[in-house]
Amino acid sequence: MRGYSCAAQGKASRRRSLRCATKGAKALAAEVGRMSFLEVHNLTKRYHGEEDPCVRDFDLSVERGSICVLLGASGCGKSTVLKVIAGLEEAQRGSVRIDGETMDGIAPEKRPVAMVFQKALLFRNMTVEQNVNFAPRVNRAMPKGELARKTSEMLRLVGLAGMEKKRATALSGGQEQRVSLARALMVEPKLLLLDEPLSALDASLRESMQGYIRSLNRETGTTMVLVTHDQQEAIALADSIAVMHGGRIVQFGSPRDFYQRPRTEYVAGFFGWKNFLPASRRGMRVSCAIGTFDLDGLDDAPERGLLVMRPEAAVNVGNGHLSGIVRDAVYRGMSVSCSVECAGQLLQLAVPSACEAAIGQELSFDLDSKLLWFVSDDGNPAYAE
Repeated sequence: MRGYSCAAQGKASRRRSLRCATKGAKALAAEVGRMSFLEVHNLTKRYHGEEDPCVRDFDLSVERGSICVLLGASGCGKSTVLKVIAGLEEAQRGSVRIDGETMDGIAPEKRPVAMVFQKALLFRNMTVEQNVNFAPRVNRAMPKGELARKTSEMLRLVGLAGMEKKRATALSGGQEQRVSLARALMVEPKLLLLDEPLSALDASLRESMQGYIRSLNRETGTTMVLVTHDQQEAIALADSIAVMHGGRIVQFGSPRDFYQRPRTEYVAGFFGWKNFLPASRRGMRVSCAIGTFDLDGLDDAPERGLLVMRPEAAVNVGNGHLSGIVRDAVYRGMSVSCSVECAGQLLQLAVPSACEAAIGQELSFDLDSKLLWFVSDDGNPAYAE
């Protein structure tokens, strides 16, 4: 996928990339100015034999030096988008531009792109060093001294300094993925694509790898697009998130936007919002079966939709103005997950473990308006998938 020519523009790009690694590419990106670095327009892709496209009318803009996460359930088309950007799949319609250059007709190996997959795909008969520098070594793209220096630098960036001679077969899963990252960065791609790179790792390894990816982004300034189905991973890594459903982006924004201001029932459910109550809106006031609430920022919301609340919205437990009967309670350490029947609605609430929340008893509470929101009813509840 990676294939720079020796043209003057390519050399200048490599010199900029090297400066990024030494003085911090974020500062360099600030000098150049934030801009749309990757542009995908009107992309539609249908696989042979399939009636419906898996990606349709897809538009995406990613800023230089940022991490954009494509998030969605399995089968929503997110990996297909990466493959089209990389040139591994051809779309029936649409265009891809990287750093102002159209990718139409450009072969995968000629694109300024590197890709990391779910599996590390290392050469098992080689050392760490040989895996990392495989492409420039085979292509004889740099002198031996520079090759060794740069290999060591890439391994330092991923926390594997001093492991050059270790065999690939002796690595843990997390180490394998770090070698895969170093190998991708070795060719100095303008754009790094990561297709669920952490999904095969256990929880503790995923968390540490998230730190490595963020650190690599800061130190090298490489623009990254990462695919995942894990919303917590997306929030931890992303500068921007594109939630996909049915081959389209249904919401694009910062991680905070999704946690605080989801637009639709599907997006809210995907990000852990619960308690979807039919509601109506008049101005900033939302009314539903359990009461009326004043919420800020509803200028563009529809008049009818759903009041959604996070489970932790329950406050003043035991002394609130709302009340209901506890139908179920599950102890979770610091909190108790309760199903509370209130005004004919079954609410899922998280209350402090010190509170009395016995099944069959009445529980009073208030709701923190900061953890309530109003969304459109799109008929696609993610929580039911």
